[in-house]
Amino acid sequence: MRNALVIFLVGSAAGLLDLIPLVMVDAPVFNMVAIVVFWLVAVLFMATTTLFRNPFLNGLSVAVLVMLPVVLTVYTVNPKDALPMLSMAVVLGPLSGAAVRRWVRA
Repeated sequence: MRNALVIFLVGSAAGLLDLIPLVMVDAPVFNMVAIVVFWLVAVLFMATTTLFRNPFLNGLSVAVLVMLPVVLTVYTVNPKDALPMLSMAVVLGPLSGAAVRRWVRA
C-alpha cells in the first residue's frame, strides 16, 4: 500500500510540474489530464522496471521510451510541440526515477 501511495504521489508531482507550461499557454483540459495520466503510468513503469541500475538513467529511459509514441503522434499534427514534450520527459524522468527508487521498497 505504501508503494502505491509513493508511486501516486511522485507521478502526481511530476504531472503537476509538467502542467505549468500547459497552463501558461491555455492548453485544452484534455491535454492536461492526459499529461498527468502519462506521468502516473510512467512512474508506475519506473517503479516496476529496471532497465538501468542507476535510478536517474532508469527514469530517463522509461520516461523517454513511454513518451516517444506520443511525441511522434503530436509531431504529425503540430511539430513545434514535440520538442517541449520530449524535453519535459528528459528533465522530469530522471527526477521521478530517483524519487521512486528512494522511497519505493522492493
